[in-house]
Amino acid sequence: MPDRREVFESLYGAWRLAFLDQSGMKYFNLSFEGFWRSFFAAVLIAPAFAVLVAQKLAGRPGPLDLGWATLVQAFAYALSWAAFPLAAVALTPLLGLGRQYVALIVALNWASVLQVGAFLAAFLVELAAPRLLDGLMLLLVTGAILFYQWFVTRAALQSTGGVALMLVLVDLVLNTAINISADHLM
Repeated sequence: MPDRREVFESLYGAWRLAFLDQSGMKYFNLSFEGFWRSFFAAVLIAPAFAVLVAQKLAGRPGPLDLGWATLVQAFAYALSWAAFPLAAVALTPLLGLGRQYVALIVALNWASVLQVGAFLAAFLVELAAPRLLDGLMLLLVTGAILFYQWFVTRAALQSTGGVALMLVLVDLVLNTAINISADHLM
């Protein structure tokens, strides 16, 4: 588990990247230990994820087995944190970027805290004024999050925009498949 200083520095690095400042990368612990500790971001995000899942489940028609739904969503959450790192461990060497793998995963893990925070804020705004915005806020924030993820990927890999876009799309497809599968299991 990272100490408080590492968490704050990593989140500051993610914040700098949100302003398209590639120097944000220097705030991450890019060691092997830092790689594993970056998954602590999943713990930070878990409460917001639970709120978003609860909202999604509340809108489902028919009866719901809360125990089963919790188990399915917990498994999907864990799987979503593992899927892209596992795909990237195979893809980055194929792209000649294997040396940047740790930087990629560390940066994306810490950046996910900001991404989920932005999505949760947009969701709460939509909840407060649903007719006024009619989904526009969520659409705009989703686009901004995808752009941010692309920028973080590009900065971490020190690569081209096309390579970064391909990896963002891989992540998007994996997470979409996990979410659809979890929804079908409930």
